[in-house]
Amino acid sequence: MHTLRISIAALLLPSSAYAQRATRPASTDPWEVTELTNRPSLTLELPALNTVRAAGAGRAAAFEVRPVLVVRCQDRELNVFVAAGSVLDSDDNVMTPVRIQWGSEAPAESRWSRSTDSTSAFAPDPRRLLRQLASHPDLRLEIHPSGKSAQLIRFNARGLERHMAQVDAACPPAGNGDGRATDQVYSEATVDERAEIVSAPPLEYPPALRQAGLQGRVTVQAIIDTLGRAELASLKVIARPNTAFDQSARAYVLHAVFRPARVKGRAVRVLIKVPVDYRIE
Repeated sequence: MHTLRISIAALLLPSSAYAQRATRPASTDPWEVTELTNRPSLTLELPALNTVRAAGAGRAAAFEVRPVLVVRCQDRELNVFVAAGSVLDSDDNVMTPVRIQWGSEAPAESRWSRSTDSTSAFAPDPRRLLRQLASHPDLRLEIHPSGKSAQLIRFNARGLERHMAQVDAACPPAGNGDGRATDQVYSEATVDERAEIVSAPPLEYPPALRQAGLQGRVTVQAIIDTLGRAELASLKVIARPNTAFDQSARAYVLHAVFRPARVKGRAVRVLIKVPVDYRIE
C-alpha cells in the first residue's frame, strides 16, 4: 500500500503539452493509451461498460458517472486502480472493501487502498490483476460509495494482451518499484498482519467418515496470494487423522477467501497452515 496518492484529476488529465502520443481506442480495442515525455510514463484507460450513481456535494442531486479502469506505469512503478467518480467508503480511512468477480466465478472479498481524494481504489497486486485480466477480460467489481449501497462496475478488457509488452517494457516485471521481487513468499512469523479467513464454503464431511464416527483436525499448508486466495499448486495436507479427509480439506481451503497478509501495509504472498476441524455434532 502506498502512503501517498496524487489526485485522480492529475492522473487522468495530463497536460496535452507533454503528451507524446494519445491513441484513441479503435473499434476493436477499447483501451486508450497515453505516453508522457516530461516524466517517462505509460497510462492505459478502459471505461466501464455501465454507469453508476454518484452523490452530489451538499444538496446537489446525484448524477451518473462512468468509472474508468486505469493501468499506470510511472518511474517504473506499476499501479492498477479504478476511478469510481464518487467518494468510497472505508473502514480505516485508508482501505476500501472491494468484491471482485472473474466471469462466472464466485465473487471474492478484498481490500484496496484509496487515493487521497478517496474516489479511486488501488489494486493490492497490480501485476497479478493484469495477468488475470489478460486471460479473463470479463471483470466485475463491487464498490461501496460512502453512504450508499454497493454498486457493481463491469469491464470488458479485451485487447489488453496487445498492450502487455508495452506495460512490461515501461515497468519490468522483475520488481514492483521498490526493489523487492513481486513473487516473494513470506512466512507467517515475518508479516505485520497475518492472513485470516473472511468467508469460506460449507465444509463437506466425507459421508463414510461421518458414519464411522471419525473426527479430528486436518492441517493444510498453502500460499495465500495478495488477492486473498490459496494458490492451487501450493496446497498440501501436512497432518490428518485419516487420509480420506484430504480432498475435502483441500477444497475447503482452495475456495475460502482470506484477508491478505500485509507487510508495512502492502499485501504480500504468505505461507500459512490452515486448521480444518471435523466434528460430529
